[in-house]
Amino acid sequence: MPRGTLDLPEDIARDLTARLGVTTEEDTSRGMFFLGALDAVRFLGGEKAVASILEQTDETADYVATQSYPFPRFLRLSYAAAWQLAPLVGDFDAAMRQIGTQAMLDFLHSMFARELVQQASGDPKRLMEVMQSGYRMALNFGERTVEWSGPTAGRISMMRTLMPVPYTEGILRAALEVTGVHDVQVKGHARSLVEAVYDISWS
Repeated sequence: MPRGTLDLPEDIARDLTARLGVTTEEDTSRGMFFLGALDAVRFLGGEKAVASILEQTDETADYVATQSYPFPRFLRLSYAAAWQLAPLVGDFDAAMRQIGTQAMLDFLHSMFARELVQQASGDPKRLMEVMQSGYRMALNFGERTVEWSGPTAGRISMMRTLMPVPYTEGILRAALEVTGVHDVQVKGHARSLVEAVYDISWS
């Protein structure tokens, strides 16, 4: 298979193509997310699996964590990574959640989120609130709002999110779990290709 050709099943390739159709080179994300996706693959699949993804996406692994890169490149990389991980974690959706989890862990330990984590002081509600604005430092697109339905439950609405629902479920679960709460529940519902809501709760 020629370098730069993704080895994806038809339905997943079709979803990726649709998402690439609504993003532009002006949409960017930081290199930490590229590195995190590769780290998730490396942890379970080893260097050979990472090399396969770089071959399929015609990428190199020399990303700088704080530098911005065109988001279409991350879409292609994350889909290739998730399909590579799918047999190891259950299926494509589970792999996307895994990559989302890694993305959030990397973000929370980055220079972009350090002050936000301190502001939250272990409070999951506060972290969800400050994270929505703080995440904009790592991505230059999308809007996120939080509405609380109780002391340990709420709904996060995302507009122009670009990533599939399971990826964001992994992000939100990781953010809540890092605060030490238990019985974390995150369920996403796509409203369109680029809009979704996520019901979250914990105990």
